[in-house]
Amino acid sequence: MVMAFDRQKMRIAAAVTRSLRGLAIAGMAVGMFAVAAASDVRAENLIVTQNAKVNGAVPAEAQTDAATLNREYLIKAAILFNFAKFASWPESAFSYPNAPLRVCVLGDDPFGVALDGLHGKQVRNRSLATARISTVDEAPKCHILFVSGSEEADLPAILDYVAELPILTVGDIRRFANTGGIIALKEVENRSRIDINLGAAEKAGLKLSSKLLRLADTVSTQAAQR
Repeated sequence: MVMAFDRQKMRIAAAVTRSLRGLAIAGMAVGMFAVAAASDVRAENLIVTQNAKVNGAVPAEAQTDAATLNREYLIKAAILFNFAKFASWPESAFSYPNAPLRVCVLGDDPFGVALDGLHGKQVRNRSLATARISTVDEAPKCHILFVSGSEEADLPAILDYVAELPILTVGDIRRFANTGGIIALKEVENRSRIDINLGAAEKAGLKLSSKLLRLADTVSTQAAQR
């Protein structure tokens, strides 16, 4: 029974990996932050949508296993992967030149093996490493921090703690960007959209690509609005 479970987990992780690889290669043209040169390209055409055919991105032989994943967070895991491409961290954020870029989830993990599918992916000269953390005290080791909905009650304190650290904070909690988070994920008419708090990014010492900024519904320059 244990071996069967392990094999299933490996198949799911492999499906996520193949899905991300396909989206990373073809996604620039099919909706995963495919940044077009035209300035009037709308964000809804560039960000993977909630009603996108995930099954089309996952090999047929793995669809049964992939169906056990939460579709929403399979998509959001791929979006996190692309955030890593469109943000820049100061060199001081890494302990050595080719140190991995760490993607962390704080609180209850909604991603499951979809997060594991990011592990080892390459972004420029760095590989991604993933981790689940239970307290904000562990956050300084992270470069991208997804704050789970389970932490909503403590969100102001969490964001205050990491505000001046080189950490790209991401969350799908209501008013996340207004509370001082850098990128808020939201659903609008079943489409994944983003709000960006540029002031919070600057306070953290991060640079966000202008291509990413063009995808946002709103871009705030205030570090927090409480």
